[in-house]
Amino acid sequence: MTHTHPGLPSPWRAKSLASTLHWITLLSLILLTQGCALLQPSGTGTLPKPDTQVSWLEHVEKLTLLKDWQIKGKIGVRTRDDGGSAYVDWTQSHDSFYIILNGPLGQGTTIVSGNPSGARLEQSDGTYIAESPDQLVQEHTGWEIPINDLLYWIKGLPAPTGKPTLTHNALGTLATLEQDGWSLEFDQYVLSLGTLLPQRIRIRKGELRVVVVVKDWLPLTAGDKT
Repeated sequence: MTHTHPGLPSPWRAKSLASTLHWITLLSLILLTQGCALLQPSGTGTLPKPDTQVSWLEHVEKLTLLKDWQIKGKIGVRTRDDGGSAYVDWTQSHDSFYIILNGPLGQGTTIVSGNPSGARLEQSDGTYIAESPDQLVQEHTGWEIPINDLLYWIKGLPAPTGKPTLTHNALGTLATLEQDGWSLEFDQYVLSLGTLLPQRIRIRKGELRVVVVVKDWLPLTAGDKT
């Protein structure tokens, strides 16, 4: 069971939290808008040359060893009933994460952090704690979404759980991925942090449509690691 801070009426907290978690889970998640032109990649990194090609096994090894990183970008979401976008700043240090979402549906700043010991959500109306981000989402939205899989998907890797079906592009990296009922399309890659990393990912399941655009892939300094 999650725990909340007192001070505001429960219905208001529940409504605000459910709205925020729609964004977190569909990223991280963490979560396609009609205005896709607003989500065009730009920023650090270099587009690979047309003749660039990697060995998939060697590429997987490099990505697996990439445990400390930071991304800055934007997510766009569309469901049957609504849609919108938010800026995201995600810091990952081994199995600890710290995600800042700015501007989801006018909700201001939301911080989601966690590690194998638990997950924490902070926003203006209080703090919520659970054993995992998946648990936070399931309890407050009713959705069963594998948020931890996003740690692998965002790097262009299948998650270690669930049987994946995948295809490769001319670069030798992931083009599409089907896993646990989710469909992912990796539209664009950039050379950064010594390897090819996704710059634009489309994610869908049922009526959910998500676009994740990474503007910057950044290394962590010793002071950034959590």
